[in-house]
Amino acid sequence: MELQHPPTGPTKRCPSCKVTKPTDEFPKNRASKDGLADYCKPCHNRIMKEQKARLYGGERNYLLNLRYGIAEAEVLALLEQQGGTCAICRIKPAVHVDHDHATGRVRGILCFACNRGLGKASDSIEVLKAMIAYLREHSQ
Repeated sequence: MELQHPPTGPTKRCPSCKVTKPTDEFPKNRASKDGLADYCKPCHNRIMKEQKARLYGGERNYLLNLRYGIAEAEVLALLEQQGGTCAICRIKPAVHVDHDHATGRVRGILCFACNRGLGKASDSIEVLKAMIAYLREHSQ
């Protein structure tokens, strides 16, 4: 067994694991007086994971709700309506939630390529029309 030396420098005690640790083992939190979260990183991660599971049914539901205001059940319903494939190309599996950046409204579920294509065109109908015209002009 290796001897553990007491930390040098600033420390803080985690109320969850009850261990005094160097402050760099605590996440930052601008809202707290000392600028650090109450719990050390491992305890913080465990507590947040438990909270997301309890309140949202897991990390995926938490992120879907945070980013798009929908739950996984709504994503699955959209996927079913689309036949499990991308709402644009109708070929590849749909895995990315597409939304209108101006309104936040979810439009559908897209494959990676179609989602990226819309993003690269900045969701601009004019840019997409120009791309179509370019392809028509240069097709054989």
